Amino acid sequence: MLRLLRNKKTAKRIWIGLAIVIMPAFLFWGLGSAVRSKEESAFIGKINGKKITLLEYKDALSAVRNAAIIRFGDRFDEIQKEINLEAQAWERLLLIYEAKKYKLTASDREVIESIESYAFFQRKGNFDNRTYNDLLRYVFRTPARTFEEQMRENIIIVKLYNKITENITLNDKEIRDEYIKATTKEKGKTSFDEKKFSLEKNDFAQRLLEQKKQIYFANFLENLKKKAQ
Repeated sequence: MLRLLRNKKTAKRIWIGLAIVIMPAFLFWGLGSAVRSKEESAFIGKINGKKITLLEYKDALSAVRNAAIIRFGDRFDEIQKEINLEAQAWERLLLIYEAKKYKLTASDREVIESIESYAFFQRKGNFDNRTYNDLLRYVFRTPARTFEEQMRENIIIVKLYNKITENITLNDKEIRDEYIKATTKEKGKTSFDEKKFSLEKNDFAQRLLEQKKQIYFANFLENLKKKAQ
């Protein structure tokens, strides 16, 4: 997808096609607004008693799709069938609902810094507004305001993750035992290179701690799903 945008002839065809589509679209503007209004009032489920509208679900589905595009890039089209975006959309709604209990927020500055940090929105090492708008239009197919609110929610979910896992720790025995498991090839062998362990301990411990946090948070999410309707 990103390679497609670098082709000037292709981009020109896209602009011509877009011009053809835009004019009829204005004729149906009122109809689209009416449909969206119905979506706002209709609900398709509940999370702990709170009604979830079809519109909220579709917004969450758009957000997890965009997150997958960011994560997988050009590979997204190949693997999107293997990703359960629908389930991820419900999980996202659960986490956002939970984050509100902790009164977690994200400032405009945090959103801006997060967006500007992505290399694919940059040219020559700096954020490029034209590249940003082109990618939102052709790749993410999401209005800027909507995308920025999705990014705000992403930041809030990360803050929730940090909040829930902030007390997860490791002791020296855990680090040593897991290092032995990871580096010992022969079953039952417990000896290892002490010097190498000393050199690799900090990096290994960081990876192990993050893994432990992810497992803990996954269990936390499963418990949320059990409680929710």
